[in-house]
Amino acid sequence: MKTKIIIFLSLFFTVSLLAQQQGKYYFTKSGHIEYTLGGNTTGTKSVWFDNYGMLMYTLTESTTTVKIMGFSNKTSEKKLEIRKGNQIWLANLLDNTGSQMSIEAQTEIGKEITSGQSDAQLHAKERKIITDIGGEIEGYENFLGRNCLKFTLGSNKFLQFKGIPLKSFTTLIGITYTETATSFDTNAAVPATKFELPKNIKFQQMGEALDALPNETN
Repeated sequence: MKTKIIIFLSLFFTVSLLAQQQGKYYFTKSGHIEYTLGGNTTGTKSVWFDNYGMLMYTLTESTTTVKIMGFSNKTSEKKLEIRKGNQIWLANLLDNTGSQMSIEAQTEIGKEITSGQSDAQLHAKERKIITDIGGEIEGYENFLGRNCLKFTLGSNKFLQFKGIPLKSFTTLIGITYTETATSFDTNAAVPATKFELPKNIKFQQMGEALDALPNETN
């Protein structure tokens, strides 16, 4: 499951980098999206963003069930991700732990790629990156009243609008994961409190968090 999610997020961040013109992550200034999760993972995801995605709040509450050779494993998760510019804070709200990481390098690369480009040029680059990594563009599809780019990568299927993923189906070794937006408001009024960090969680730098893991090698 973790491998599949990494693949999905890698694709998401690769395509979304196209929207980072002069520090912009999306083509839309602000928004609010609610998703339902399906497949082996069921639950909900809530996303709020402002300043073209440079401020982002993502809350995911889910349960994942994996069955292997007759054995079933179920895990629950409640996680919060806050992005402010080139910094991301990840919080596990079940055990009140958290980590912080920098994405400065990725942000700068995105700016270099897209600086001075028009929306039409950015969309053309978006399509080119999808095909360069082996994806196939199938055209456009209306979803939630938006004309979404429709593409596949192997057996995985995606719909996205102006760099924002609205529907996805991913599968790996018999494990499936779906995200489907149920509501999408653009240019929404987003309260600044959405991007405040939980006060009861002490965030460790990502390197410090890794060092704190048990060392199983002798």
